[in-house]
Amino acid sequence: MRTAARKGDAAEGGCHNLTLYTGASGFSYDTWKGRFYPKTMPGSKMLGHYAARLNGVEVNGSFYRMPPAKTLDTWAAATPPEFRFCMKASRGLTYSAQAFDKVGLARLFAERVAPLESRLGPVLLQFPPVRHLDPALLDSLLGALRGPVACEFRHESWFVEETYAVIREHGGALVVTDEEKWPRAPLVALGPFAYFRLRRRYPPKALAEWIETVRSALTAHDDLHVYFKHDPQAPRLALRVQAALGGGAGSGSRRSR
Repeated sequence: MRTAARKGDAAEGGCHNLTLYTGASGFSYDTWKGRFYPKTMPGSKMLGHYAARLNGVEVNGSFYRMPPAKTLDTWAAATPPEFRFCMKASRGLTYSAQAFDKVGLARLFAERVAPLESRLGPVLLQFPPVRHLDPALLDSLLGALRGPVACEFRHESWFVEETYAVIREHGGALVVTDEEKWPRAPLVALGPFAYFRLRRRYPPKALAEWIETVRSALTAHDDLHVYFKHDPQAPRLALRVQAALGGGAGSGSRRSR
């Protein structure tokens, strides 16, 4: 969905369109039937139904096993051009032992997700709580992944200028995650997009507070990604964010760069 132009651009007579991508961590869940999906909908029809209402999805399965190229081709064919898949990078990149070839795996991962082409959104790169500040590793992985990367850190040692400088150089984002177990990253504008992972249950008041937080990021970014945990409530919450910030399902598109 497109949001309004930035105030500064409007004042200069230009138009800077922003795109909000909203969705969930995954789309193929039987527990969503009767709520988001029709009760009798087969799994093969779920993505098309999802993409007609929401314009982004975070794919967590790729953290464990990369989908085959044929699956990626099928996903691309089932979604409109403006839809985005945010693939979670393989756990080997950050959870493996020190001697493991993380850079080699990052390059391979980048090759494997390439079939999604323009539908590929930012790659989600998650660092475990045992992996503390390591700017050199971060720099090497972002370089090997070659595209926009959303970096999620589960140890607060990463929330320093050294980290921000690396992410800024690669045009990435610092993921703001709302989950009780992990420290929440500050909302820092480092590149052209922002990325939010909302992992709890959200009654109306809590959701309204997050909508305002997302709204506050609009003027500093080209694109915003907001994904909810894959509970049955996730599509409903994503649709509420979409409605609150304007625009309709499937109406978002990325400006060419």
